[in-house]
Amino acid sequence: MHPRAMTLDGIELVLPEQSRSTGGQVLNAILAMADRAIDRLRSESSTPVAAVGRLRGTGRGVHFRDLIHVLESEHPLKLVAPFEDSELVAGAAWDASNVRGITSAGALAKLRWNAGADDLPMHVHEHSDRFIIVHEGRGFFHASNQTADQFDGSDVRSIPARERDVFLFTRGVIHTFSTLDEPMTLLSCQLPYLAFDDPRQYRLPSFRWIARDQPERRTPTVACDPAWSVLASQ
Repeated sequence: MHPRAMTLDGIELVLPEQSRSTGGQVLNAILAMADRAIDRLRSESSTPVAAVGRLRGTGRGVHFRDLIHVLESEHPLKLVAPFEDSELVAGAAWDASNVRGITSAGALAKLRWNAGADDLPMHVHEHSDRFIIVHEGRGFFHASNQTADQFDGSDVRSIPARERDVFLFTRGVIHTFSTLDEPMTLLSCQLPYLAFDDPRQYRLPSFRWIARDQPERRTPTVACDPAWSVLASQ
């Protein structure tokens, strides 16, 4: 897999101009941001594609963690395991259709990986797109250029998933997440939303790939990402 850089500007969290947003407004803003990101990504590629970026604040007064706290306080979730057949992963979702005042479609799922959650197989979502924020902790994102029908485990790219990283991918990308020594919590915008028990939610390829079985976990490396953002130039 050969990474390349792309520019997806204008992906911002837009909230009402008032002192305190409601949980519904926070959910609406996150899903609207995800919609814009998916539209921009589709304009860049007509085939399934995955990209990684960062959630970055540019001013004072807005803290993403505080916004999620408002959402959770007003609309509490109870995370349920197993998630996609892994007992080490638990999840639940804020379904936009159940929250008054939401104009965006889809849902925002909260997914928690325990430390050592490395048994969730590579899989594919064929009926919905994803905009995933690493809310807490750290782990790894694994993806392949191969389709689910082609997949044989020979082409997998694994990169760190850290707090405020954003993973954006259109339907059809084969992928998974895993953790090692630390837990990780993801906020996953699912567009459109399919219930976790819906048989269309995900599909496993015939070749089973889990992070636990991969030898590169024993030979870690440290390197800079190839994509850099130019901040100033004369």
